[in-house]
Amino acid sequence: MAESASTVKAESPDATARREISRMLKGPVAETFRQLLPPLASVPDAYKAIMESPELLDGCFKIFRAKRDLFNLFLLGEDGEVVADDGVRLKCGRSVDEVIGMVVRTGMRSYAEQHFGDPIDPSKVKVKAAGQKKPPQQSYLLRFVNVAKLSELFRRNHGEDRPPPSGQSRSGRFYAAIKDHLDFEWQVRFFPIYVEIPAHVFSKLGIGITRMDTEERLQRLAQLAMADLQKAEQVLKDPALIQEMLEHNVLASATVSELGEAGFDTVHGALAGAGVDAKKKWDVLANKDTAKKLVEDRRISQQDIAALADFLDVLNEFALDAMLELHLNRDQMQMFLKTAQEGLGDTLFLGLFGPIYSLIPDDQDEQVKLRKYQSFCQKALRDLVAAVKQLEEQNRRSGNEVDEQECLRTVCRARRPDLEKELKRLAPACVVNNQLGMSPH
Repeated sequence: MAESASTVKAESPDATARREISRMLKGPVAETFRQLLPPLASVPDAYKAIMESPELLDGCFKIFRAKRDLFNLFLLGEDGEVVADDGVRLKCGRSVDEVIGMVVRTGMRSYAEQHFGDPIDPSKVKVKAAGQKKPPQQSYLLRFVNVAKLSELFRRNHGEDRPPPSGQSRSGRFYAAIKDHLDFEWQVRFFPIYVEIPAHVFSKLGIGITRMDTEERLQRLAQLAMADLQKAEQVLKDPALIQEMLEHNVLASATVSELGEAGFDTVHGALAGAGVDAKKKWDVLANKDTAKKLVEDRRISQQDIAALADFLDVLNEFALDAMLELHLNRDQMQMFLKTAQEGLGDTLFLGLFGPIYSLIPDDQDEQVKLRKYQSFCQKALRDLVAAVKQLEEQNRRSGNEVDEQECLRTVCRARRPDLEKELKRLAPACVVNNQLGMSPH
């Protein structure tokens, strides 16, 4: 006997949206990518092939960004017009950002099953015997880290996972720990690293891992000992503050553990008093050598920290020291950095004033290039400050009233072409890649 319409449970709008998106992705969207991506031309199931390969999935995202107009048919809003804003809801019931998050999580699920050799949900699959976990996989998407070495670092510093409980697979335990922390297309290239991180580390750090957006930051995370995290928690005490650090930049824990309560209160108090947002605050504290100098150098007050807050997440300790040698007051220091950034441009400014790249490449030639590049940057920074001092002294002797900012602007304008050319020539691939990763996603 057929059920009456009133007894049939209606599908929820959320379930309807997910079903429609799945249909589009597996059908017309996958077929569009098949025509655009040569490796997909001969595979029987383009969607399955894409989801099982971080390289293909990353390639699809890149094609979508480069040739978005080819996907306009799938980007229609409720009014039938093409939606250009990734945050605006489409006719299917989700925004582009939300669909990307769904795709990234599906890709991670498929990759985890392959890597661990078992299904996410064993109850839904008849498995005679658990497969073997694959050894660390080195993807061409990861150019500057050795995944096998990174895997060993994580296990040495954070411990091995215990066997999963009865009824749970290895891939299921891993995916349950990571799925709520995946949202962005740039995370796809880190899949081979994610599966090497013990699940219990994901359970503790969660989004703190998946917000590490460069290979260098993931390497620094692998080097972070559990003891540093525990000591940082003892310094912070407040559970809300600890959670805030984990969510915004877990690398700050290494700094916090060394600063201790008094040092942390100095920097944190100054930044909080300046109204710095949570992400910027923890990024400043993750910039370890500079953050430590803010406490250790007696020339620097809390008011100075507040004045420099906009730059302290990227400013290296040598640049900070060079500025202090100019004997600038806090207003002048802030203006000095803004003028340098405007005069040199973002790339050159980061090269001279920005973070010092800490990941040592395996390749010997890259190591030599990195040392030459870093030596040049530090010398160029010293020469730049020296030139400002010299020009300022010349103006003083000749009776011209020109302040430091105008001197800096003149020096930057004169030196920028040659500096840009030399930095471009010397910059190793690892530094270029890292600077691209530091751009907003």
